[in-house]
Amino acid sequence: MQLRDVISSRLLRLVDDGRGGRDGRDGGDALDRPVHRTVTIDLPDPRRFVSPGDLVLTGLIWLRQDPERTDAFVRILVEAGAAALGAGEAEFGHVPSALEEACTRHGLPLLAIGVDVSFTSIAEFVARRQAGARLGNLAALVDRHRRLTATGRTGGGAEALLELLLSELDLRAHLLSPTGRLVAGTRPALAEETATALAGRFLTAERTTRRAPHRTTVRAAPYSLFPVRSAPAASAAPTDWLVAVEADSGDWPGEHIDLVERLAALMAVERAGRYADRAPGRRAAGRLLGALESPAGGGVAAATEAAARLATTLTAANGPDEAVRWQPVTARLDTPTGGAPVAELLEEVLLHPRCLGPDAAHRIAVAAAGDAGEAVAFVLLARGGGLTSGAVRHVAGGALPLALRDGERLSFGLGDPVEEAADLRHALAEARHARRVAAAPGTAGTGPGSSVGVCGPADMASHVMSLLPLIPAEARRAFSRRLLSPLLEYDRRHHSDLVPTLRSFLDHDGSWARCGEALHLHVNSLRYRITRIESLTGRNLTRLEDKMDFAAALRMQ
Repeated sequence: MQLRDVISSRLLRLVDDGRGGRDGRDGGDALDRPVHRTVTIDLPDPRRFVSPGDLVLTGLIWLRQDPERTDAFVRILVEAGAAALGAGEAEFGHVPSALEEACTRHGLPLLAIGVDVSFTSIAEFVARRQAGARLGNLAALVDRHRRLTATGRTGGGAEALLELLLSELDLRAHLLSPTGRLVAGTRPALAEETATALAGRFLTAERTTRRAPHRTTVRAAPYSLFPVRSAPAASAAPTDWLVAVEADSGDWPGEHIDLVERLAALMAVERAGRYADRAPGRRAAGRLLGALESPAGGGVAAATEAAARLATTLTAANGPDEAVRWQPVTARLDTPTGGAPVAELLEEVLLHPRCLGPDAAHRIAVAAAGDAGEAVAFVLLARGGGLTSGAVRHVAGGALPLALRDGERLSFGLGDPVEEAADLRHALAEARHARRVAAAPGTAGTGPGSSVGVCGPADMASHVMSLLPLIPAEARRAFSRRLLSPLLEYDRRHHSDLVPTLRSFLDHDGSWARCGEALHLHVNSLRYRITRIESLTGRNLTRLEDKMDFAAALRMQ
């Protein structure tokens, strides 16, 4: 199809044909350019995502953030062979003149996208024209998707696309997040355990070099997993969604695989739209975080005003609530490689209905902290509600650990709910303390050897051991070394097991019988070992203080 065909859809309006013309009459071959696909971009440097013949759609968020990038942005599109640039008018209310001048200067046709036109509808129009020759009634069904998304009915577009697979190819499919959250799907709905297992299989497969679709079996049922990327041509990321088709794609014709991949690309457009819908909340959360981290002078007043604005932003979509209560949540992904999408991971975890229910999207706002590895979420709570560390642990500990590489650890910390914005500073500090506890390996984890840790106020108050990670690492090592080194040296010289015996004795609450049974030792032999431990360390294991010191030293090994 040609650029003039896209313009004829009336979804876009010609602003400049790349030669200074505004009505297309003088456009010549400019409007005859072939359009192969659409790509949505709001990054200041689009070079990795643009291919020849692309109709580039942008909401101009990058232009708001860095107006000086205008000429470079257009030049990169031209060098990549883009067919045209479609600019949304929602951000500025119009197409900025600087962008129009840059397009004229570089000879790139510029189209305007009105505030009442969704990027999804444009992408579908192009995809429908490209694929219509192969599947006769595909156009009608995708057109239905366009109508649903154009009315702003959240989720209707994804549901319609999945209905397309069911009606056209008799394939049941489900759209899942990386935590296993069911975004959309045909009936019957997937069980939560199955959805989490599929997300885990997908994240594991994406870490390999295998090309999608990924074929797997869960509970004796075959599935084919297709990625839904966060951006066109983006590489695999732990935040990717997936389409899980209830079938083995091993014997599919290429046309069927191509169709599902195209529909996954359309779902990526809808996903981007949902992400963009939460942009006002992210900006408001960033302002609130900045106010909370500002110097004390004027900080409380600024935080109160920022919290009120964030509440207004969220309740505008959620409807008024009886009371406003806030709960801060922090997350950090410690990774040797850097560049971790921790804000998106935190958002994906909190969007799971296990955490805050089905309307979570209108109750959370996530901001990236100054530390590039940390993100902070502010959760708007209903009366009597609250986010628990158990819920976060259940969601974060399901599939996400399978997306992390060796040496990476994802940690979450929750603060107490507060009603006054003035108390948010303390609650945020509490959440960060809890996150540091969760970041310690073997502490507050989601399972044995887990690379994900979660800690909340209840966990912090449950045991003094939860405070150990707040002690500097060198101090922890020195304390453990001083207390345990006589035992470690004795074990090394005599090939004995005093340290494992001590650990088992404490794990069994000092019970001689249960500890002896666990170690397959006679009680008299166990008493001999404990006496030897006390003699080497000068401690008494009948004293509570000495038991706690030994337990802390073993924990800090």
